[in-house]
Amino acid sequence: MKFTVLASLLTVASAINSRSSIGKSLLSKSRALNDNAEQDTSWMIDYSLRFESCHTVEQYNYGEDGEDSGQTNLVKFKLCPSNKCGNGCKGAEYVAPMEEFVDAYTEWQMNEQEYKCEQIRENCDCDDYEGDDDDACENSCYTAKGMYNTCVDQEAEEGEFEFDLQEYLECKEIETGDDDSIQYYVGPKCSSNRQKINLGVFTDQYCTQEYDDGIFATTYGITLPYSSENIVSEYCISCNAVNANNDGYYEDAEVTEICDEQYANAAKCETRLSGTVAYPDTDACEYINKIKLYEVGYTPTSKVTAVIFATILGLGTVGLAAYAIKTRMNGGSRQIKLNDDSAIV
Repeated sequence: MKFTVLASLLTVASAINSRSSIGKSLLSKSRALNDNAEQDTSWMIDYSLRFESCHTVEQYNYGEDGEDSGQTNLVKFKLCPSNKCGNGCKGAEYVAPMEEFVDAYTEWQMNEQEYKCEQIRENCDCDDYEGDDDDACENSCYTAKGMYNTCVDQEAEEGEFEFDLQEYLECKEIETGDDDSIQYYVGPKCSSNRQKINLGVFTDQYCTQEYDDGIFATTYGITLPYSSENIVSEYCISCNAVNANNDGYYEDAEVTEICDEQYANAAKCETRLSGTVAYPDTDACEYINKIKLYEVGYTPTSKVTAVIFATILGLGTVGLAAYAIKTRMNGGSRQIKLNDDSAIV
């Protein structure tokens, strides 16, 4: 865990202007970890992760040719006490790259489903089952628990398109067979109301220029899955990885991988963790609280509002620092970039 957090902080800090106060803060924390200041995350065992919203924000990169802009997607999530977790729960807030969050969630979901199927199979008594077909016995147990379609692989009919969500978690080109030379791509996106992560069709390899998803149905004969359904759970996900062994006894609790990794790599606002953690991280609070101001297409509601926001955000303090996400294809990793202390309106 120490190595993961240290690597995350160093990665984030290296993407920031070294003169910015945020960069100095993160570098200071990375040095503290390097000096054997082990970060204790055992408190998360009593917490649950809850997806809050998805935001398409402006992205600012700085290179030798000056400033380059674009857009990317961020997920905002909370860690709330498990006994109080629910819609609108009051907990620490975090932002992370959407693709990383979705990838971690789907991996967690597959592992969770596999574990549940294994538990059903281990506790399925086939000794008194009529016939010698163990598969049929197990299938009856899956059916009794409402898990048949989850635990038993369903083969597609001949000629039917078989959809695999994992293939579309990153922007992927689809073959339409059109002769108009237009390339189409499918990838995750934020819903228009920010409350879901859906799949959409796009005309660029970065999945930023959205197109009518009817082209997917025309090509593959099915409506694009998750075009309206949320890819991630809208319910709380426990950070307590309590697993029963084959004897039915529960092992020592550990922090789930999805909570552990997302916490380590996220920008944080932990004002609500005072008294729970020794050193709450509040560096990203102002950005997280005002994340809608950095969304693509954001415009103030009035001229007066625009002047107020321009005045406040122009102060350029740590709390009002302009955060953006920089996507690096280096080794396939995506990193949060907290730019220097400038403002966006």
